[in-house]
Amino acid sequence: MTLVYFPPSKLQQQQQPSRSSRLAQQLAQSSWQLALRFGKRTTIHGLDRLLSAKASRWERFVWLCTFVSAFLGAVYVCLILSARYNAAHFQTVVDSTRFPVYRIPFPVITICNRNRLNWQRLAEAKSRFLANGSNSAQQELFELIVGTYDDAYFGHFQSFERLRNQPTELLNYVNFSQVVDFMTWRCNELLAECLWRHHAYDCCEIFSKRRSKNGLCWAFNSLETEEGRRMQLLDPMWPWRTGSAGPMSALSVRVLIQPAKHWPGHRETNAMKGIDVMVTEPFVWHNNPFFVAANTETTMEIEPVIYFYDNDTRGVRSDQRQCVFDDEHNSKDFKSLQGYVYMIENCQSECHQEYLVRYCNCTMDLLFPPGQYRSCRAQDLLCLAEHNDLLIYSHNPGEKEFVRNQFQGMSCKCFRNCYSLNYISDVRPAFLPPDVYANNSYVDLDVHFRFETIMVYRTSLVFGWVDLMVSFGGIAGLFLGCSLISGMELAYFLCIEVPAFGLDGLRRRWKARRQMDLGVTVPTPTLNFQQTTPSQLMENYIMQLKAEKAQQQKANFQNWHRITFAQKHVIGK
Repeated sequence: MTLVYFPPSKLQQQQQPSRSSRLAQQLAQSSWQLALRFGKRTTIHGLDRLLSAKASRWERFVWLCTFVSAFLGAVYVCLILSARYNAAHFQTVVDSTRFPVYRIPFPVITICNRNRLNWQRLAEAKSRFLANGSNSAQQELFELIVGTYDDAYFGHFQSFERLRNQPTELLNYVNFSQVVDFMTWRCNELLAECLWRHHAYDCCEIFSKRRSKNGLCWAFNSLETEEGRRMQLLDPMWPWRTGSAGPMSALSVRVLIQPAKHWPGHRETNAMKGIDVMVTEPFVWHNNPFFVAANTETTMEIEPVIYFYDNDTRGVRSDQRQCVFDDEHNSKDFKSLQGYVYMIENCQSECHQEYLVRYCNCTMDLLFPPGQYRSCRAQDLLCLAEHNDLLIYSHNPGEKEFVRNQFQGMSCKCFRNCYSLNYISDVRPAFLPPDVYANNSYVDLDVHFRFETIMVYRTSLVFGWVDLMVSFGGIAGLFLGCSLISGMELAYFLCIEVPAFGLDGLRRRWKARRQMDLGVTVPTPTLNFQQTTPSQLMENYIMQLKAEKAQQQKANFQNWHRITFAQKHVIGK
């Protein structure tokens, strides 16, 4: 018996949907079912009604407009809050009015004689530093160069002008920094009668010789010298502190002037005698000193003030907050002397040294700590005098619009350190009558705190990242009625459930194709309507679609079989 088969017509083939359209329909149906499943359990207000299975089109349209408007409003307000946060406005408040002074170290007191050298050691210096067989011309040149060092300090190099037209290159082999170090005032020649909190000390035990931009000086309570660091190892309370205030409550010292041992050029010109006193916090290289005239009884009252930025400001750039933390080594605004922590004074000192190197290709090692730059020799000193007008003035960046500057000067971009201990000093000299000091010229110096407590000011962000997070949460609750947990629900749905659903569909499709290739008949699964979890409902829905499709194909085959034999087609045996 022969069975004749009539294939479907071209019209029937064209009416059947293509594979791509079937995939698009399946993807749309799956996406909609996923959205319905998320809408049933989300805590975001409005989405449950928008994605409700019972909602009509008009109801969905109304809730869609409401949700979109609320979402756009939340985004707009969040952008305003982000702009306020990025603006980084600061506020400074009083953190404490009763901070005790014993919580901070007593300042470093650096004392320099205005006449830097003891001229009585000149003959010994000649025999020590000049080469054997030096003629009288070289000795006179040596004396002239040493005399120019007597009152030289940074920005005051005009004394080197006396070396013009002099053969200074003949003495390039002489290290005049060592000459000055040899001829400078020794501790017992400059300091006497030292008292600390009414207790007498040997001045040479608590003072140490150090460099500064004023030359070689003697410093109390310092950590910049080897002696000071050794003192810290021997005494755990060094640098010393005091908890009291008022006259004679801290440091008292007599500074000897000894005008008879000064450079003859200053004795002849009757230059003003006295000392320079510099008050700095620890680890600061230099600060502008106070001049104290000779034959005075001088009181120096110090009032410390602390300014600091809290840790929340570290998230702001240093140029935006106008200060630098001492551990921000990667900041483009970090500049300091080699081996020193960041301080605005150290930044300015390094900037000044860079200008020295720029103009004269050397540095005055007496004025700066040992570093990477070449020290100036005798023939370089005249260059310092020629550029003194450029080194005496210093300008701040940005002041051109407000200040009329007659000279070029130096421009140093240095921000304050974010923790700053400032010592506000009030100097009160009282001249002594001649019958008191007689033939001895000296300065009685008393340095003490004015009060036993100090003011502490704290700078913080007006709108920090914590405020930003709180504001974002409030805006999300106000406009969308959701919280961080709602965001986690959405993230979990998008990142976990949607990929899992897609992978599961691909796995089923691959398994079905493999079974078709092997010729295995897959039984139609039975639907279980008691399962109520969202994932099971989606699986049941897909399985039900497959079962309905199989039944439809079976019915089509039976109809074709019946019609074929009813029309009496030929069957041959």
